[in-house]
Amino acid sequence: MHRQLSFDQACERLRIPPQILRDAVKYSEVPCRKQGGEPIFDAAELDAWGSRRILALQLKELTPEHTASTRKDSPTLTEDILLPLLLRPEFIDIDFRAKTRKSVMRDLVDKAESLELLYDPVDLLEQIEQRENVSSTALPGGIALLHPHHPDPYLIAEPFMLLGRTNRPVWFGAEDDAPTDIFCLICCGENIRHLHVLARLCMMIRDTEVLKQVREAQTADEIAEIIYAAERDVLMRLR
Repeated sequence: MHRQLSFDQACERLRIPPQILRDAVKYSEVPCRKQGGEPIFDAAELDAWGSRRILALQLKELTPEHTASTRKDSPTLTEDILLPLLLRPEFIDIDFRAKTRKSVMRDLVDKAESLELLYDPVDLLEQIEQRENVSSTALPGGIALLHPHHPDPYLIAEPFMLLGRTNRPVWFGAEDDAPTDIFCLICCGENIRHLHVLARLCMMIRDTEVLKQVREAQTADEIAEIIYAAERDVLMRLR
């Protein structure tokens, strides 16, 4: 049985102001049940809703929440470096060969398994498919941020992010109906860090030239450095 959370615990888990969650409850946007007149949240369902919400936020809405979340993790904004801890050059495939939506998911999990990053590749693939069936993680601009439906630390040997760049874009269900050519698989295993990483990546995608630079890069090492630099750029702008 999943952990049940109070309203205050849910706000802390998602790192959002109470009014935002209160409005989501009022308009039945977030899954919950009432107990004694107060909303109670299933942690796994809340996690899934939180990830969908972050991917849907516009930059103007995302910036203050990302800034507040960053401050919670580090007293000095520029010190809250996440991506070098998750993405290494050997986790980057500049010639990703997947040709269909299904093979993208399968090939990313296979890559993670070959790198000995997984305890349960079958369950992870099911979790990723469940998440994509709810709504696509593809964003306008040609990138998808795949992740498990429910973050589970027991699926992975360590937190990681994979990146695959295709030569031939794949239709992956982006809101603008454009195909996708950059695929990231993010497995953090712990919700607060997971949502923070998603927010950080969305800030980079919407506020820097990282996608253009990743497409132009010649090597995995170059892509890694581009992504690290884009993260530093975002953190500097939060000052």
